[in-house]
Amino acid sequence: MSFGHWLKSLTSFDLIFLVILFGCSIYLSKVTLEMLIEYYDTKKNYSEFRVHYRITPASLLILGSFYCFLLYNFLSLMFDFLP
Repeated sequence: MSFGHWLKSLTSFDLIFLVILFGCSIYLSKVTLEMLIEYYDTKKNYSEFRVHYRITPASLLILGSFYCFLLYNFLSLMFDFLP
């Protein structure tokens, strides 16, 4: 089954669940990246010459996809109704 056929076979509940799961994963990745930037700043003692990092969309989506994969696998072990 291709990815397109799989998406067409999902019910509205499945689609809403997957969107909410990916939204939570993006939020977790944003929090993680902010914590890592803050940790770096405290390690450098907020020096004037430290590298100023920012959260890019690529890093947010890559880490969010990783979190989504982990959350989906964890939740699919607990519940049988997941797509």
